[in-house]
Amino acid sequence: MKDIIKSLTEKGILYKGRPFASNTVYDILRNSKYSGVYTHGDEVIDNMYPIIVPTEIYNKVREIVNRNKFGKRSIRTVYLLRHKVFCGECGRPVSADTGTARNGEVIHYYKCIGRKKDHNGCQLPPIKKEDLEKLVIETTIEELSKPQILNYAVQYLMRLQDNQLSENTNLKLLTKQKAAIDRALENLVTAIENGIISNTTNKRLHELEKQQEELERQILIERSKCAVRLPESVIRQFYTQALEEESQMIVNYLIKKVVVFDNFNEIHYNNPIRISPDDSQGFSFYNKVKNTGKRKMLIILKL
Repeated sequence: MKDIIKSLTEKGILYKGRPFASNTVYDILRNSKYSGVYTHGDEVIDNMYPIIVPTEIYNKVREIVNRNKFGKRSIRTVYLLRHKVFCGECGRPVSADTGTARNGEVIHYYKCIGRKKDHNGCQLPPIKKEDLEKLVIETTIEELSKPQILNYAVQYLMRLQDNQLSENTNLKLLTKQKAAIDRALENLVTAIENGIISNTTNKRLHELEKQQEELERQILIERSKCAVRLPESVIRQFYTQALEEESQMIVNYLIKKVVVFDNFNEIHYNNPIRISPDDSQGFSFYNKVKNTGKRKMLIILKL
């Protein structure tokens, strides 16, 4: 996956101006539409799309993806938070790991790659798989099920949508430039009406009109980036429906990432709003102390 992303980046092939994320590439690799197949429920239609990827190549890729789905060492063990946990002490990803106790019991962990492979001196201790997953799932269901917490988060996201348009710096600049062009056009038209007509004024008039047209086009593009405003009911439904799913689907729908420190965790949640240009912005909307294993952990919930 890293080689694919590196190759695309070197060729200047980006996703929304940035290097591809692993999840985006995975979605492309497993999308059957590229092989000409469309699936709707139990119905499979194989003549709806043109075949971009030959079926033989698509099937080979699917075999590799399925074989690597749960890693090489933990095929029988499903880590619910795989690829979503990061070390708050050194910033490296936290990966699945397995150890054997003296009594022969196999114990599954989440362990910082910085400590495990890079040997960078990170002191974050391994966390038992069951402890971290239980903490994240139970905290998510418990807290987001509280009306006051959900209301606070939904209202924040509503305000965020309202502020997007006013905070668009490109739109502000384009609007300012168009206002200047409009004034110049108005002054030029007034001069022409007063009898000041020449080849120079006609040329300048056409130049300003062309600039005005181009600015109007760019302004429409910028406005379109913020044009889709989700109603409150859709945002609320995004969370309430996800909370009714089984554990893995809760993680897939709601959990953006979990940042683990030695004495507290941050749970970052997905939301149905895509913030341009940086959709990683978040805010802390709830802190609480929760027992996990032998330690008390400060849980910080973020969107």
